[in-house]
Amino acid sequence: MAERQEITLPQIRRAIARHTPVRRPELGRAAGVLVPLLPRPDGLHVLFTERSKELRSHAGQISFPGGSVERADADATAAALREAREEVGLRAEHVEVLGAIDDCPTFVSGYVITPIVGVIDPLAFVAAGRYPWTPSPAEIAALHELPLRAFSDPANLRVEMRELEGQMFELHWYTVQGTVVWGATARILHQLIELAREGQ
Repeated sequence: MAERQEITLPQIRRAIARHTPVRRPELGRAAGVLVPLLPRPDGLHVLFTERSKELRSHAGQISFPGGSVERADADATAAALREAREEVGLRAEHVEVLGAIDDCPTFVSGYVITPIVGVIDPLAFVAAGRYPWTPSPAEIAALHELPLRAFSDPANLRVEMRELEGQMFELHWYTVQGTVVWGATARILHQLIELAREGQ
């Protein structure tokens, strides 16, 4: 299969503007994650966190910054931005929130994740076009900035069918530059890519 056409920021903006997100609050506890898009001269990149192996849940997994919606949070967007500040040092004023995509229930931990797509202001980048991340040593083992175009290449995607409580579902696995992205994070990314492709 040939590599897909690169997905651009204007395509993502249009896709989110016309999309009505599906909400599934009845399926679990509310959580919000930020999908941080990094504009670069060579195309969009995406920030992922590698969770510390010392954490009680999802230890060592690749994920987006985010967590539970707490009482002090106005909504999932507020939760995603708060968690991004706590986990990686991303300041809310450096994020242009484009909007939300469909809720993503987790199959094990009982959360319903609302993915918030945001663009990091290029003016906040420093040397070598990098944002001045300050990852939390208690939560984050490493950060990965990976090109979005690599996730739209079918060669980097594996899809398996799994069964849960009698229902079949697709499990996505991306492998990009030695980093494996799977589970809810991969489902969120796959949904964003498919929405953007619909507007090509």
